[in-house]
Amino acid sequence: MMSLMNKDRNAGTISLADANWGTTSATRWIKIGKEKEERLKEREERCTDYLGGLAIALRQGSYSDIQIKPSDGPSIPAHRFLLATRSEVFKNMLASDTCKAAPVDSVSLPEFNHEELEIFLELLYCGSLSKEKFEKHFFCLAVASHKYAIPHLQKFCEEHILKLLDSSTALKVLEISEITSNETLKVAALESILSHSEEIYFSPGYEEFGRQNPHLLVHITRAHSISDKKRKV
Repeated sequence: MMSLMNKDRNAGTISLADANWGTTSATRWIKIGKEKEERLKEREERCTDYLGGLAIALRQGSYSDIQIKPSDGPSIPAHRFLLATRSEVFKNMLASDTCKAAPVDSVSLPEFNHEELEIFLELLYCGSLSKEKFEKHFFCLAVASHKYAIPHLQKFCEEHILKLLDSSTALKVLEISEITSNETLKVAALESILSHSEEIYFSPGYEEFGRQNPHLLVHITRAHSISDKKRKV
């Protein structure tokens, strides 16, 4: 029997033993794959529970020990440990003599209005946002994640801004790329502007954009010139 099986192998055919081995191997790998998938699912569930707990703590102000003041509206209670662990900038702010000497435990973030601050803290605490909230506030979130040096939020903003990039958002994305020194967003925004040039150049907001960002018009003009030269070659 063994000699027959070896003969089958030497002849380049698949014997019954080979087929059984292949089936066993496939079954083993399927089992390993399922076990890995289950472990990942359990990890995601634990992470979701953890982040959900942080969201509840933020929403309810549970055990908060600092107040964050926006440019308008009431302060929002937050937690020093989370701010400090999420951002080196916040860590330094909270450790400064000015903060320690303040009559109340609070930090002012005047670049945010109340709604924007709520959304920023939600993203900071939970690491995610609904699509609707992000689309409405992506500009301030991207700028804030850069200003306060929060790498995972910077990455989150970059990925989701690229997904919503179109003719209606291209100019804003170009502004963000300039403020945050993000070359990926800059290239993508310029490509979008060139692809929708007629629509964007004659849009109601383009003139105002040019008045506020004359240096960015230079980038657009140069990109357009380079694009024209490539088409002529």
